[in-house]
Amino acid sequence: MTQQDDTGASEPSLGPRPERPIDIYRRAVACLDACLPLGWSLTSDRPRSPAAPERIVVTAPDGESVSFAVVTSRGVLSGDIARIASELAQSDRGLVCAHYLSDPVRRQLDQHGISYADATGNLALVASRPAVWVRNRGADADPWRGPGRPSGVLTGEPSDRVVRALADHHGDMTVPELISLSGASTGATYRVVEVLVERELIRRIPRGAITAVRWEPMLRAWAADRKVCATRRFATPDGLGAVTAALADRMDVPYVLSGVGATDYARPDVLELYADDHDALATATGLRPVDRGGDVVVAIPWSPVVFDRMDRRDGLRFLAPAHLYADLLSGPFRNRAAAEHLRAQLVADESRWRRPVR
Repeated sequence: MTQQDDTGASEPSLGPRPERPIDIYRRAVACLDACLPLGWSLTSDRPRSPAAPERIVVTAPDGESVSFAVVTSRGVLSGDIARIASELAQSDRGLVCAHYLSDPVRRQLDQHGISYADATGNLALVASRPAVWVRNRGADADPWRGPGRPSGVLTGEPSDRVVRALADHHGDMTVPELISLSGASTGATYRVVEVLVERELIRRIPRGAITAVRWEPMLRAWAADRKVCATRRFATPDGLGAVTAALADRMDVPYVLSGVGATDYARPDVLELYADDHDALATATGLRPVDRGGDVVVAIPWSPVVFDRMDRRDGLRFLAPAHLYADLLSGPFRNRAAAEHLRAQLVADESRWRRPVR
């Protein structure tokens, strides 16, 4: 068996992003040709540009060869792999060529036994007869991702809105429905959905509905990626009971409770909440600002999504369960034990906190 694993090569200048099928194919296969073992060669049919070849033949030094059906695409998502595999003939081998293939997509292709090559140098070519195994590592992120394209991380208000809408609802959901539920713009929603699909946090029919949401790992990823809010500390002369009583009476001050105090895990020593205007909140509830310590922590939210779909109990406003879980995982309100306690409750009864899409 012949094998090659070239993961230490320096990354060449990639130039402009290839767009035509023939250019994508040429750039991807050039990387493959450079990594083939000595004496091996590849040939292909010659279609009329801008189409790419339909097949490629890899030949061993002894003349034995193996043929691959070429699948060329500008973009391949994890949800496309099953379709690509089903379209290949049962006895056929496939070679997917693209300008860039993300790590989740490459892993999916490996699992289906489909070879691949992208224009950044990521490639895998596998055949049993003649026996060949070639791998190379290219870029870990799309080098041609332009302004406004998804960064691969879940930061910013559009990500907040889309993640929350997906977590707060269950059932198949079209992207237009997600746009309506989240309040994010059309372009931003599609970009966040692309990131979530690439990271295998949701499953979407190609150009169709979102059919599955892995809400727990999605919320963990969101909690890890998002920015930490700034906080202010306050002391209350009359105790936390007086503060919550004042909050229950004053519905004109935008706030929402978070942290351990928003769960039934334990009686909190510190009251944690979000408020757009911490000075107005302090005036309404008799709080006194302090530099350290204190028994009330107020976070200034990055986006108004914290006020979406709040729980209301005993006249108080509580952060929605999905957002509360993320807060307990990271940020100023984190408490891992309380997060695990809440996670068990969310898993046990999703119908209590996830609403039907329609």
